[in-house]
Order: sequence, then C-alpha cells, then structure tokens
Amino acid sequence: MSRRVRIESVAFKGYGVGKLKGKVIFVPYTVTGDEVSINLIEEKKNFAMARIKEVLRPSPWRVCPPCPYFGGCGGCQWQHIEPRIQGDLKKEILKNLLQRLGGMKDLPLLSLIPSDTPYGYRARIQLKLKEGKIGFFEEKSHRIIEIEECLIAHPLINLILQRFQRERFPVSNLREIEINISPDEDKGILILHLYKSKAGKDLPVQEFLQSFPILKGIALAGKGKWIYFGDPVLYFNTKVVSSKFHRTLRLRVSPESFYQVNLRQNLKLIEILLEFAQLQGEERVLDLYSGIGNFSLPLALHAKSVIGIEENRKAIEDARFNAEENQTGNCRFLLGRVEDRMKGMEGRVDLLVLDPPRRGARAILDEIEGLRPKRIIYISCEPTTFIRDIKILTQKGYFLQKICLVDMFPQTYHMEVIGLLQT
Repeated sequence: MSRRVRIESVAFKGYGVGKLKGKVIFVPYTVTGDEVSINLIEEKKNFAMARIKEVLRPSPWRVCPPCPYFGGCGGCQWQHIEPRIQGDLKKEILKNLLQRLGGMKDLPLLSLIPSDTPYGYRARIQLKLKEGKIGFFEEKSHRIIEIEECLIAHPLINLILQRFQRERFPVSNLREIEINISPDEDKGILILHLYKSKAGKDLPVQEFLQSFPILKGIALAGKGKWIYFGDPVLYFNTKVVSSKFHRTLRLRVSPESFYQVNLRQNLKLIEILLEFAQLQGEERVLDLYSGIGNFSLPLALHAKSVIGIEENRKAIEDARFNAEENQTGNCRFLLGRVEDRMKGMEGRVDLLVLDPPRRGARAILDEIEGLRPKRIIYISCEPTTFIRDIKILTQKGYFLQKICLVDMFPQTYHMEVIGLLQT
C-alpha cells in the first residue's frame, strides 16, 4: 500500500527524510520539498526505508536527471537535485553530523567551496566487468549496469571507453578496468585488472595501444604484479596560489598511485590547506599519508621543511621524483606504514597534515598527541570517521577552529572535508 510523504530534509548517504505517524522515513532519489507517494520496503523500530512510487508535487530544487542510467547505476545519487544547491545540502548534512556524532553545540566557522563543473569533472573511473558486460554496479548490488558513457567523467574518458567497446577488446579475463586521464597532457591510460596474471599474455595490448594515439600506455595488474606497455604515467599541473607564491608544480602519477578525481576542486583544496596552514617559512611540517606529494610540495614552498610518510612504494617513487623535478629540496619522503613510522618519532613538528583512508586515523592519534604539533590539518572524504577522530583530538586538548567542505564529488552525496585544529 502506498503512502504520501513530504520530504523535510536530506540525510547523510543522500536520502530524503520524511515522517509517517512520527516515524522517520528515508526515501532515496528525493529532495527537500518533494511530496511523494512511497512504498515501504524495510521497517525498523525507529525508522523505515521506502521506495519512491510517484512524485506528486516536485520540490523547486528537483531537476530532470540528464543521465539515462540514473536510478539504476549506483555511481550517482543526486542527479535529480539542482547542482547549485548540492553544496548547501552537503553543508547542512555536515552540520547535522557534527552536532549529532561530534556533540558540538557551538560549531566552528564552516565554509563551503562549491563546484563550478557539476558534470565532466572526474579524471579517473573504475568500471566493473562481468559476463562480457562493462559498466558500474547497480546500487547495493553486484549486478552490472552497462554504460556507453558516464556524464560525470571527463569527455576524454568517454572517448577511450567508447573506443574500447567499439574495438571489442576481449574482456573475459578482466575483472575491472580503470581509465585515467590528464587534461594537461590531453592523454589517458588504461589499467586492466586481471583475474590471473598469466591471463594478460593473450590480450592485444600493443595493437590497441598503437592504434589509439590518445592512450599513452596500458598497465596490466595481476596479483601483486604490474606490467607496463608504452608509458602509462600521467603528469598534472598544480597551480599553487597564495599570498607569497604563484607557481605551477608539475606532478607525476604512476598507475599504482592515488590522485584526486576532481582536479579543479583539488586546486581549491590546496588553497584552503595553505590558508589554514598560515606558514611563515620557519615551520617543520609532517604530512601523513602523503601519496605523490599533492599537499607536501605546495607546503614545502612555504615551510622550512616537510616530511611525507606513505606506504605505497610507487607513490613514494613519484613523490621523490616530483620533489626533485620541482626543485623542492626541503621536502623528503619516507616509505612505510604511518602507524609504524609514527612509533617513537621525535623532534619538533609545528604543523601536522593528515589525509587518511576512509577508516580514519584513530590508530595514530596517541602518537600525534606525543608529538604535540601546534596545528593539525585533517583532510577526509569520510565525515563520520573525521568527526570521530576530531572528537578524540579535542579531548586531547585541541580546538577545532575552522572547517571547510569542498564539493569534490557533484551528483553524489560524497564530500571532502578539511578542518584546522589548534592547541
């Protein structure tokens, strides 16, 4: 039996929130102001999950999703929401999480960096393969939704994907493909993830690479083994804009290394990082989970010295190459797990920067406390673990002074958060 509900707000994970007889109802693919007809699909003691049956009266913020796969493909959750309002919705969600999970009654200054490119922003995508199909998983399922193009991906990615499909590249031995591109080079690479390492010997890799000049290279990824064809290494220009510098850094990224999916928003994130850091040139900086030096190198332009710690060996090679190529001799990188490298670490640290995996940084918070940095800048794409760790750091004597939400992932509920803590 269908019920009528008015959506009053939007919650974390992107669901619209309404109420029926006092019980909270979560409804995917709705937005504040919608009046909808729903069917309940899962009922708990304090809440229920529902499926939208019909939009009876649309919200002023509701738009027509441009992607034909939206609602099936699990990649996007918010294409039905006016792009200009998505950042504000995320800001409200973050405020709610800070109050509810963090217990923060008096919130710090919270700013927003919206995205000016709601589509075509992703510089890399991962596509699943199963039974000859190429696409993305359906939401909460391992069923593949086949796609011909992804509207949030950079146009160059879609060009490579369509060529890959048109050439009928054999996919029976592949479990996943990644397409990474560099807008600065106007080139891309393919990463083919194999079920078995030996399965790659029969793939027409060289032929495909030679017939498609847009591709710089192809990497085959087996279990613990990578094989390169061509030159599957990308370069990006990072413009560092601050009160002291207007400089462009050129960064190398190997197939095994991580880099941000939204390059335009990454530049804005770096600007916020430098603004929060307030470096005067005499500080010693420690950058944890430093990757290829995305944050370390811009910081090194403003600090006395920077040490980055990263466990990905290939990322460390990229970072050291990038430090040398950009002549940042005051920046060095240490290979190893952050948890191991932090044990027994001594010396003065004025600023500590950390951008941990989604699981957060709980395992190293005691070691951070032992170093007692004056400032901590915490960057995260998972607000729940970010808030958990911030709460622990405030109990250790730190004060959350500023927080900024960067809308790094338009058309999805995901967000990038950066916070400044001081003693």
